Amino acid sequence: MSESEKPGIHNPPRRVFGLKYLVAAVVLVAAVLVGVSAVETVAPLAVASGSVTNQGSQVAYATFHGIGNYYVHAQCINVNATRTCPVLVSMSLTADGVLHNSLYTRSLTFKVVNAPGTTLAVEVDIYSSPATSYPVAYGLDQPWSPYVTITTPSNAPSVTWTFMIIVRNAPVVDGRMALQIIGRTQVVDSHFLGRTYDLTSGVMQLTDY
Repeated sequence: MSESEKPGIHNPPRRVFGLKYLVAAVVLVAAVLVGVSAVETVAPLAVASGSVTNQGSQVAYATFHGIGNYYVHAQCINVNATRTCPVLVSMSLTADGVLHNSLYTRSLTFKVVNAPGTTLAVEVDIYSSPATSYPVAYGLDQPWSPYVTITTPSNAPSVTWTFMIIVRNAPVVDGRMALQIIGRTQVVDSHFLGRTYDLTSGVMQLTDY
């Protein structure tokens, strides 16, 4: 019997063939892990609002096409006397009539532009929705633009987060409250390898009547 006819002579090639598949699988898994790591380190994509719309003197919203809308609704009464103005702020993930249920809001920022002496506070117990606790950070963009950033406590997709921001010492021009607001939101796509978006609105101007 020749060497090629001996039993078991074909086993080594089979083992080599199986080893090739094992190596290919390891390489594929490594490539996926590298891809995930690369996505995680990619900087968020900056997106400016496509438009800003006023609905009366105390309501405005900024539209981010394909993502959602950032709303502000001032509820000021006799602001010239009290210099205090509550503003309802929310981020809706519905755009062009479509609810984007793969997106979630990671944080929301409310900033008043050109407002020397103005301070902000977040009304926690009464107006926040969903009702829960969340981290809040205050800051000031020079020279006179105070802001507050609220980090949402969950990554539930498509949730519309709503907060009440109290504006103290609101700017008053000719006896009228005059707020210039810029909204910022970080929105994340929860799909596998989804992107993070940094949304910035145009200036939304509100008055008390």
